[in-house]
Amino acid sequence: MEGFRYFTDTPSQNPIPYDQSLEAAFSRLNVSSFSQPPPFSGADYSSGSAPKYPSRRNELMPGGFDGGVFGHLGLEDCWVGSDTDHGLGGFGSSLHKPSDWSQEPLNSLSVADLRGKIASLSMDQYGCRFFQRAMEDEPKEFTDMIFEEVVDHVAHLILDPYGNYVVQKLVEVCSEEQRTQILLRWTKNPFHFITLCLHSRGTRSVLKLLKKITTREQISVFVSALSCGAVDLSMHINGQHIMEYCLKNFSDEHKRCLLNVVIDNCIGIAKDKVGCCVLQQCVDYCYGETKGRLIAAIIEEALILAQDRYGNYVLQHLLGLRAPQVTSNLLRQFQGNYMFLSCSKYGSNVVEKCLLESGEEQSAEIIRELCRSPNLSMLLMHPFGNYVFQTALSVSKGLTHKFLLSLVQHYTPALLTNQYGKRVLAWRERNLRRM
Repeated sequence: MEGFRYFTDTPSQNPIPYDQSLEAAFSRLNVSSFSQPPPFSGADYSSGSAPKYPSRRNELMPGGFDGGVFGHLGLEDCWVGSDTDHGLGGFGSSLHKPSDWSQEPLNSLSVADLRGKIASLSMDQYGCRFFQRAMEDEPKEFTDMIFEEVVDHVAHLILDPYGNYVVQKLVEVCSEEQRTQILLRWTKNPFHFITLCLHSRGTRSVLKLLKKITTREQISVFVSALSCGAVDLSMHINGQHIMEYCLKNFSDEHKRCLLNVVIDNCIGIAKDKVGCCVLQQCVDYCYGETKGRLIAAIIEEALILAQDRYGNYVLQHLLGLRAPQVTSNLLRQFQGNYMFLSCSKYGSNVVEKCLLESGEEQSAEIIRELCRSPNLSMLLMHPFGNYVFQTALSVSKGLTHKFLLSLVQHYTPALLTNQYGKRVLAWRERNLRRM
């Protein structure tokens, strides 16, 4: 490539032309050396045996422009190591992260010196910054060269503390065709791909790719690989982010295969700390026949989920939809078990939600079932049941409400000696003052 562009360190300086060839681009991405080099492991700087380089910040650098450009690139600390002792010259199918570095500044190397080493150098904090800046500020040929070097190693690099940032930047700036190649490399082994998605650094890189893929073919490849691990992803603190992105941004056609897996395993997912949140997202972001099957699968096991520490949140979410048919089907599942659920730590939350979110006639039916129970008086003094009784008082009307108040009045002496009964009395006093 031929041509010139101009860079000035300050507005008052005269512009200095420089070449846009790939060789020149690498020379521009050099960094100035410090009088105090960065602390490389294994080097004894206190003895003075390590080579020292003079500061070149104010000297003219190779390529014909001054050291001010390094502030522009933000790479003042970047050094490169020799491949003599670290096997960087040809890493083949595996990468060798350098454990030590020589004190050879990047401005002494050419394009030929770096070829074959970019993937390994990406796993160093200085090399990582170097290549990210290169992809931002230099011609596309620079990005193409980096792509060619790292594309076969992206699955390894995204798990590296520094290499994953190079991959994320590459995904952001590369072409559509290159992005497809990265996707195909990642998803070649679906089980390995799921492992990457569950890793904290892998999740970030996959999400970056997700935000950039646009074609139907790309999405189909991604979802197909993801579906084999949809259950694991739904129940993992990192994988949940990928599932939620797919649910919110993919079309019904593309996310249907993911949802089918979730439907087949919805009970196990609902009883998981992370899975219960993902399942609520599934309910919100699926439609039509798929949504109907998902809700039906949850309602079928409603009595079990109501007593689960996490599953009860899924049922409360369904009740919060205020869909008449969904509410009616849930209440039918609980019939004959309201007293039992009211005395359950987690089930009592579901019964309260039933009273609050159902219609007046439905809530009245629940209260009548409670009143027919021989253990109704126990409900007033139960650690969990007292909350259900307070909610029943708040939603009941007419004769039902008067009956509940009379029950409180009758058991007042016993309630005064019970810490949970006192809460019922406190509710009555607060509401009597409002009347």
